[in-house]
Amino acid sequence: MNECRIREIYQISLDTNHATFAEGEYDIAYHLLLVALQCAQRLRDADYLTEITQLAEKESRFIDDHHPEYAFSSKAAIRRGTLGLFQTAAQKARAIL
Repeated sequence: MNECRIREIYQISLDTNHATFAEGEYDIAYHLLLVALQCAQRLRDADYLTEITQLAEKESRFIDDHHPEYAFSSKAAIRRGTLGLFQTAAQKARAIL
C-alpha cells in the first residue's frame, strides 16, 4: 500500500473516531484510534503519533469526567489494575515515538 493511501486511511480513521466518539460509541472510537495509530506507525510520522497521543488523552479525560461508569474509564480500569482504553492508546503512541 502506498504512503498516500495510508495517509488517507489515517484521516478517515480519525474523522470516524470523532463521529463515533461524539455518538457515545467509545469502543468503536477506540478501535478507530488504533487504526490511525497503525497508520502513523507505518508512516513513521511523529506529528501523527503526537496527534493520536493528544486525542487519546483528551478522549480519556472526557470519559473520566462525563462517564466514569463506563467499563473502560480510568476509574473502572484502576479497580481492575489496568489502564483505561484511551490511556492505553496514548501509551502505545508515546512508546512508538
